[in-house]
Amino acid sequence: MRGIDLFNRNQFKDNSVYNTLEKIKKGERHLKEQFIHEYTPFILKVVSQALGKYIDEQNEEYSIGLSAFNEAIDRFDINRNDNFFNYSERVIKSRIIDYVRKNQKDFNTFPFTYFENDENKDFEEKYLRCDEDRVFEYIEVKEELEQIHRKLSDFGISLKDLALSAPKHTDSKQLCIRIARILAEDDELYWEFIRKRNIPKTHLSKVVNVNKKTIERNRCFIIAASLILRSNLETMKGYLIEMEKGGTNRVY
Repeated sequence: MRGIDLFNRNQFKDNSVYNTLEKIKKGERHLKEQFIHEYTPFILKVVSQALGKYIDEQNEEYSIGLSAFNEAIDRFDINRNDNFFNYSERVIKSRIIDYVRKNQKDFNTFPFTYFENDENKDFEEKYLRCDEDRVFEYIEVKEELEQIHRKLSDFGISLKDLALSAPKHTDSKQLCIRIARILAEDDELYWEFIRKRNIPKTHLSKVVNVNKKTIERNRCFIIAASLILRSNLETMKGYLIEMEKGGTNRVY
């Protein structure tokens, strides 16, 4: 494609692309079909990534992506946006999520059993797998996992660390969530926690009346739960709240 690596974002600011978009917006509509056809692989890649599964031009989801790409061409403001492909990717993913939401009846739980200790399963297979009946959940959780992964990296914690160290029993998880909530909701404690990149165990143990060893043993889970409860990660937060209350949200 004109010598451009299609999926190298550093090369997406290509003058020929923007010249074509400008001509399309000025009325040369025949260029639009050519442009869409040329970037069909891009559309397929974005839709496949959003769904977590391979799709081709025969899948219904492709038509959603195609329509979204067409919409992105019409709405893109060359003068205000630097990267058409980043912009169109956001539009495509947004439309795919809307489409799945309308066609998925049960998508209101976060599978915190992802964080159960099971060393016999491959981590990527266990935590990021997308089954056909869990597409929306996958999209939402994958986005939130990426965000919490970045937050946890500041504390030297990986998702695998979290998975392997999470408490196994429900009552232990509830205790950890209550501890995490106190940490998240006490501004003095929370900002000390953020500043030091560690749980202020001595201070916290006095507030919650729990042994410091309990806090240290569940350090990864408490840190993750605190960050989630103080965040806008609504799917994860909703599950933590239900578990803390002793709810029976369905898990997988």
